[in-house]
Amino acid sequence: MSSTLSRARRLTAVLLLLVLAPAAQPKFANPQQAVSPLAQSRAGRATTGSPEQMIVAALDAIGAGRMADARATVDALLVREPDYRLAHLLSADLYAMRHRPLRTVGDAASGPAEQLEGLRREAMARIQASRDAPPDDALPANLLVMAAKQQYAVLVDAKASRVYLFSNDRGVPRRITDFYTTIGKLGVGKEKEGDQRTPLGVYFVTGQMPRAQLDTMLGKKADLYGIGAWPISYPNELDRQQGRTGHGIWLHGVPYDTYARSPWSSNGCVALGNEDMRALSSSLQIGVTPVVIVRKIDWLPRTVWQQKRQAALSMLKHDPAATTPAGLSLFSGDATENQRVATFDDMQIPGGIRRQYWQRVDKEWRIVWDGPARAG
Repeated sequence: MSSTLSRARRLTAVLLLLVLAPAAQPKFANPQQAVSPLAQSRAGRATTGSPEQMIVAALDAIGAGRMADARATVDALLVREPDYRLAHLLSADLYAMRHRPLRTVGDAASGPAEQLEGLRREAMARIQASRDAPPDDALPANLLVMAAKQQYAVLVDAKASRVYLFSNDRGVPRRITDFYTTIGKLGVGKEKEGDQRTPLGVYFVTGQMPRAQLDTMLGKKADLYGIGAWPISYPNELDRQQGRTGHGIWLHGVPYDTYARSPWSSNGCVALGNEDMRALSSSLQIGVTPVVIVRKIDWLPRTVWQQKRQAALSMLKHDPAATTPAGLSLFSGDATENQRVATFDDMQIPGGIRRQYWQRVDKEWRIVWDGPARAG
């Protein structure tokens, strides 16, 4: 327990240094730990693992004053991922620190201020995700019932810049892995075409656009999407009813010469590093896989999640079609919206799949849209 608390304190120190303005602030190196010339010259020990584990380990080492280990880790990471811009930024800082103290991450680098700020945000998002990882047994309130045909579900936490992948364990989501991600330049809550925001709500993967197809369609602009794109069903049925506009919201990769983009830099899409997007894409079922985008995931203990799930199921008890377990999925949108989305088989309507959007008004759940589903 004490080692965990100590590591958390170090991570917190680095986070503070990431957000502090350059002027008149503490040094980048932990001010409580002087870095001796011997420590500067000794050979460091590189951390192994995924690129994200390595970058977080480097940041952790900086916070602990272990600069040689941080340099060794960053150097090893750049051999593995030569296009990792955040790693290049840290490399410049670490080597500059041999000669002078730095005031903030990126203090030794030159370049557009907006780009440097984006890299600082990326560092902060990655280290925050490491510090605030949900408990292993926690379940998301946003995924309540997965239909039998839905082998996987994707849940996007906009605040944390994370995409979580869940498998279907007899209707219950089981967390498999998660990835760093990029969302819209102006955040979330898309309302209209071109607002550079990522939509909030329950969507479904509707297609796949391989890179070769994008090259034919877009020419040189296709490079923005890396290995390819997977469109999702924005605007969904409720978006259309409520007058939201726009199109072309995709899950997609990043340019081949870029390991990752800053947290808020897309035009509204959800962008992942190419290797992460490739890993995620192997679990995407066209027309079936849900993509739930929320401001912040509501992680619950299993017993509390089960209670919420049962309460959500009880609101459907008067609709016989919705009580067929195999064909039913039930998801909760952003917590601030008090919204639930039920999808189930119903041979009485066109397409055979029915969707209901429920909204809580004055402590009561009411249907605000009911009709044929476009996907899912």
